[in-house]
Amino acid sequence: MAEGGEKTVAPPLYGRMMRAIRTGHSIGNTIRMLKLPLVFTEQELYFGAIAQFYLLTEALEEALERSKGTSDMVARVAALGLRCAPGYESDLEELGGAEWRERAQRSQTAATSSYCKILQEASDPVELTAAAFILYGALVVGGGKSTQAKVRKIFPNCAHELFDVSEDMKTLRADFKRTFTNIGKEFPGDFERLEGQAARFMALNNTVVLSIRCWGRVATAAATAAAAVLAGAAIAYSRART
Repeated sequence: MAEGGEKTVAPPLYGRMMRAIRTGHSIGNTIRMLKLPLVFTEQELYFGAIAQFYLLTEALEEALERSKGTSDMVARVAALGLRCAPGYESDLEELGGAEWRERAQRSQTAATSSYCKILQEASDPVELTAAAFILYGALVVGGGKSTQAKVRKIFPNCAHELFDVSEDMKTLRADFKRTFTNIGKEFPGDFERLEGQAARFMALNNTVVLSIRCWGRVATAAATAAAAVLAGAAIAYSRART
Protein backbone atom coordinates (compact mmCIF):
# COMPACT_ATOMS: atom_id res chain seq x y z
CA MET A 1 0.00 0.00 0.00
CA ALA A 2 1.21 3.53 -0.75
CA GLU A 3 1.13 6.43 1.74
CA GLY A 4 -2.37 7.46 2.73
CA GLY A 5 -3.72 3.92 2.28
CA GLU A 6 -3.80 4.14 -1.53
CA LYS A 7 -3.37 0.85 -3.34
CA THR A 8 -0.12 0.58 -5.32
CA VAL A 9 -0.75 -0.46 -8.92
CA ALA A 10 1.94 -2.70 -10.40
CA PRO A 11 3.31 -1.72 -13.83
CA PRO A 12 1.82 -3.73 -16.72
CA LEU A 13 3.35 -7.15 -17.31
CA TYR A 14 4.64 -6.23 -20.78
CA GLY A 15 6.69 -3.37 -19.35
CA ARG A 16 7.96 -5.48 -16.49
CA MET A 17 9.08 -8.26 -18.82
CA MET A 18 10.82 -5.74 -21.07
CA ARG A 19 12.59 -4.34 -18.02
CA ALA A 20 13.56 -7.85 -16.90
CA ILE A 21 15.37 -8.53 -20.18
CA ARG A 22 17.05 -5.12 -20.45
CA THR A 23 20.50 -6.26 -19.35
CA GLY A 24 20.37 -9.48 -21.38
CA HIS A 25 19.14 -7.58 -24.43
CA SER A 26 21.99 -5.09 -24.11
CA ILE A 27 24.51 -7.93 -23.90
CA GLY A 28 22.89 -9.60 -26.91
CA ASN A 29 23.09 -6.40 -28.95
CA THR A 30 26.80 -6.11 -28.19
CA ILE A 31 27.40 -9.71 -29.30
CA ARG A 32 25.38 -9.18 -32.48
CA MET A 33 27.26 -5.96 -33.27
CA LEU A 34 30.54 -7.89 -33.17
CA LYS A 35 29.37 -11.02 -35.03
CA LEU A 36 26.89 -9.79 -37.65
CA PRO A 37 29.43 -8.02 -39.89
CA LEU A 38 31.27 -11.35 -40.18
CA VAL A 39 28.07 -13.39 -40.64
CA PHE A 40 27.03 -11.07 -43.47
CA THR A 41 30.26 -11.72 -45.39
CA GLU A 42 29.05 -15.13 -46.64
CA GLN A 43 25.68 -16.63 -47.50
CA GLU A 44 26.63 -19.92 -45.86
CA LEU A 45 27.26 -18.16 -42.54
CA TYR A 46 23.93 -16.33 -42.76
CA PHE A 47 22.20 -19.63 -43.55
CA GLY A 48 23.70 -21.17 -40.42
CA ALA A 49 22.72 -18.19 -38.28
CA ILE A 50 19.03 -18.14 -39.24
CA ALA A 51 18.92 -21.94 -39.12
CA GLN A 52 19.52 -21.78 -35.36
CA PHE A 53 16.49 -19.56 -34.80
CA TYR A 54 14.38 -21.58 -37.22
CA LEU A 55 15.02 -24.70 -35.13
CA LEU A 56 14.12 -22.79 -31.95
CA THR A 57 10.98 -21.27 -33.48
CA GLU A 58 9.85 -24.64 -34.83
CA ALA A 59 10.28 -26.20 -31.36
CA LEU A 60 8.42 -23.29 -29.74
CA GLU A 61 5.47 -23.44 -32.13
CA GLU A 62 5.12 -27.18 -31.71
CA ALA A 63 5.10 -26.71 -27.92
CA LEU A 64 2.51 -23.90 -28.10
CA GLU A 65 0.29 -26.06 -30.31
CA ARG A 66 0.50 -28.92 -27.80
CA SER A 67 -0.33 -26.75 -24.82
CA LYS A 68 -2.86 -24.20 -26.07
CA GLY A 69 -5.79 -26.54 -25.44
CA THR A 70 -4.84 -27.16 -21.82
CA SER A 71 -3.58 -23.74 -20.73
CA ASP A 72 -5.51 -20.46 -20.86
CA MET A 73 -2.24 -18.54 -20.65
CA VAL A 74 -0.72 -20.28 -23.66
CA ALA A 75 -4.05 -19.93 -25.50
CA ARG A 76 -3.73 -16.14 -25.15
CA VAL A 77 -0.32 -16.27 -26.84
CA ALA A 78 -1.60 -18.62 -29.56
CA ALA A 79 -4.50 -16.22 -30.24
CA LEU A 80 -1.98 -13.76 -31.70
CA GLY A 81 -1.97 -16.09 -34.70
CA LEU A 82 1.78 -15.94 -35.17
CA ARG A 83 3.36 -18.66 -37.30
CA CYS A 84 6.97 -17.76 -37.97
CA ALA A 85 8.58 -21.12 -38.80
CA PRO A 86 7.26 -21.16 -42.43
CA GLY A 87 9.02 -17.85 -43.18
CA TYR A 88 12.31 -19.28 -41.96
CA GLU A 89 11.72 -22.43 -44.02
CA SER A 90 11.18 -20.41 -47.20
CA ASP A 91 14.39 -18.44 -46.69
CA LEU A 92 16.45 -21.50 -45.79
CA GLU A 93 15.25 -23.29 -48.93
CA GLU A 94 16.17 -20.29 -51.10
CA LEU A 95 19.59 -20.03 -49.48
CA GLY A 96 20.35 -23.72 -49.01
CA GLY A 97 18.63 -25.52 -51.86
CA ALA A 98 16.71 -28.79 -51.82
CA GLU A 99 18.70 -30.22 -48.91
CA TRP A 100 18.19 -27.16 -46.72
CA ARG A 101 16.57 -29.08 -43.87
CA GLU A 102 19.45 -31.54 -43.54
CA ARG A 103 21.93 -28.68 -43.75
CA ALA A 104 20.04 -26.76 -41.07
CA GLN A 105 20.11 -29.78 -38.77
CA ARG A 106 23.83 -30.28 -39.38
CA SER A 107 24.51 -26.64 -38.53
CA GLN A 108 22.76 -26.92 -35.15
CA THR A 109 25.08 -25.80 -32.36
CA ALA A 110 25.24 -27.31 -28.90
CA ALA A 111 23.60 -24.17 -27.48
CA THR A 112 20.71 -24.44 -29.94
CA SER A 113 20.29 -28.15 -29.24
CA SER A 114 20.12 -27.50 -25.49
CA TYR A 115 17.60 -24.65 -25.95
CA CYS A 116 15.43 -26.78 -28.30
CA LYS A 117 15.37 -29.58 -25.73
CA ILE A 118 14.06 -27.16 -23.09
CA LEU A 119 11.26 -26.08 -25.45
CA GLN A 120 10.44 -29.63 -26.53
CA GLU A 121 10.10 -30.77 -22.93
CA ALA A 122 8.35 -27.64 -21.64
CA SER A 123 4.85 -28.05 -20.24
CA ASP A 124 4.82 -25.11 -17.83
CA PRO A 125 2.60 -22.34 -19.33
CA VAL A 126 4.74 -19.62 -17.72
CA GLU A 127 7.86 -21.07 -19.33
CA LEU A 128 6.26 -21.29 -22.79
CA THR A 129 4.73 -17.82 -22.53
CA ALA A 130 8.09 -16.30 -21.64
CA ALA A 131 9.83 -18.19 -24.45
CA ALA A 132 7.25 -16.86 -26.92
CA PHE A 133 7.78 -13.34 -25.58
CA ILE A 134 11.49 -13.62 -26.43
CA LEU A 135 11.45 -15.54 -29.73
CA TYR A 136 8.41 -13.81 -31.20
CA GLY A 137 9.34 -10.44 -29.72
CA ALA A 138 12.60 -10.41 -31.69
CA LEU A 139 10.56 -10.38 -34.93
CA VAL A 140 7.50 -8.43 -33.79
CA VAL A 141 9.19 -5.68 -31.78
CA GLY A 142 12.64 -5.74 -33.38
CA GLY A 143 11.96 -6.94 -36.94
CA GLY A 144 9.76 -5.76 -39.76
CA LYS A 145 10.05 -4.48 -43.31
CA SER A 146 12.94 -2.09 -42.61
CA THR A 147 15.11 -4.93 -41.30
CA GLN A 148 14.04 -7.08 -44.25
CA ALA A 149 15.08 -4.37 -46.73
CA LYS A 150 18.53 -4.06 -45.15
CA VAL A 151 19.22 -7.80 -45.26
CA ARG A 152 17.84 -8.09 -48.80
CA LYS A 153 20.51 -5.64 -49.98
CA ILE A 154 23.20 -8.00 -48.68
CA PHE A 155 21.63 -11.25 -49.96
CA PRO A 156 19.35 -10.21 -52.85
CA ASN A 157 18.73 -13.80 -54.03
CA CYS A 158 16.47 -14.42 -51.01
CA ALA A 159 13.03 -12.93 -50.25
CA HIS A 160 13.78 -12.96 -46.50
CA GLU A 161 10.22 -13.98 -45.69
CA LEU A 162 11.13 -14.62 -42.05
CA PHE A 163 10.57 -10.88 -41.54
CA ASP A 164 7.08 -11.04 -43.14
CA VAL A 165 5.42 -11.46 -39.76
CA SER A 166 2.56 -9.14 -40.69
CA GLU A 167 1.58 -6.61 -43.34
CA ASP A 168 0.61 -4.23 -40.53
CA MET A 169 3.48 -4.30 -38.05
CA LYS A 170 2.15 -1.32 -36.10
CA THR A 171 -1.08 -3.14 -35.30
CA LEU A 172 0.73 -6.40 -34.55
CA ARG A 173 3.09 -4.67 -32.13
CA ALA A 174 0.11 -3.13 -30.35
CA ASP A 175 -1.62 -6.54 -30.19
CA PHE A 176 1.56 -8.17 -28.89
CA LYS A 177 1.93 -5.59 -26.13
CA ARG A 178 -1.78 -5.79 -25.24
CA THR A 179 -1.68 -9.61 -25.13
CA PHE A 180 1.11 -9.70 -22.56
CA THR A 181 -0.40 -6.83 -20.58
CA ASN A 182 -3.70 -8.74 -20.41
CA ILE A 183 -1.94 -11.95 -19.41
CA GLY A 184 -0.62 -10.00 -16.44
CA LYS A 185 -4.13 -8.91 -15.54
CA GLU A 186 -5.51 -12.44 -15.83
CA PHE A 187 -2.65 -14.15 -14.02
CA PRO A 188 -1.30 -11.58 -11.51
CA GLY A 189 0.16 -14.32 -9.35
CA ASP A 190 2.60 -15.26 -12.12
CA PHE A 191 4.15 -11.81 -12.61
CA GLU A 192 7.46 -12.60 -10.93
CA ARG A 193 7.84 -16.00 -12.58
CA LEU A 194 7.10 -14.52 -16.01
CA GLU A 195 9.73 -11.85 -15.45
CA GLY A 196 12.27 -14.41 -14.30
CA GLN A 197 11.58 -16.76 -17.20
CA ALA A 198 11.80 -13.89 -19.70
CA ALA A 199 15.28 -13.06 -18.38
CA ARG A 200 16.18 -16.76 -18.55
CA PHE A 201 15.13 -17.15 -22.19
CA MET A 202 16.86 -13.91 -23.12
CA ALA A 203 20.05 -15.38 -21.69
CA LEU A 204 19.46 -18.61 -23.64
CA ASN A 205 19.07 -16.55 -26.82
CA ASN A 206 22.44 -14.98 -26.13
CA THR A 207 24.11 -18.38 -25.75
CA VAL A 208 22.81 -19.26 -29.22
CA VAL A 209 24.04 -16.00 -30.74
CA LEU A 210 27.44 -16.62 -29.16
CA SER A 211 27.53 -20.12 -30.65
CA ILE A 212 26.78 -19.03 -34.22
CA ARG A 213 29.65 -19.62 -36.63
CA CYS A 214 30.85 -16.30 -38.01
CA TRP A 215 34.28 -17.11 -39.44
CA GLY A 216 34.37 -18.35 -43.02
CA ARG A 217 36.44 -18.20 -46.19
CA VAL A 218 36.22 -14.44 -46.61
CA ALA A 219 37.34 -13.69 -43.06
CA THR A 220 40.12 -16.28 -43.30
CA ALA A 221 41.37 -14.81 -46.56
CA ALA A 222 41.28 -11.29 -45.14
CA ALA A 223 43.12 -12.39 -42.00
CA THR A 224 45.72 -14.25 -44.09
CA ALA A 225 46.26 -11.22 -46.29
CA ALA A 226 46.58 -8.95 -43.27
CA ALA A 227 49.05 -11.33 -41.66
CA ALA A 228 51.11 -11.38 -44.88
CA VAL A 229 51.15 -7.58 -45.00
CA LEU A 230 52.21 -7.36 -41.36
CA ALA A 231 54.88 -10.01 -41.86
CA GLY A 232 56.20 -8.16 -44.89
CA ALA A 233 56.27 -4.91 -42.96
CA ALA A 234 58.11 -6.58 -40.09
CA ILE A 235 60.74 -8.02 -42.46
CA ALA A 236 61.19 -4.66 -44.19
CA TYR A 237 61.54 -2.92 -40.83
CA SER A 238 64.12 -5.50 -39.68
CA ARG A 239 66.16 -5.10 -42.84
CA ALA A 240 66.05 -1.33 -42.55
CA ARG A 241 67.43 -1.54 -39.01
CA THR A 242 70.31 -3.78 -40.11
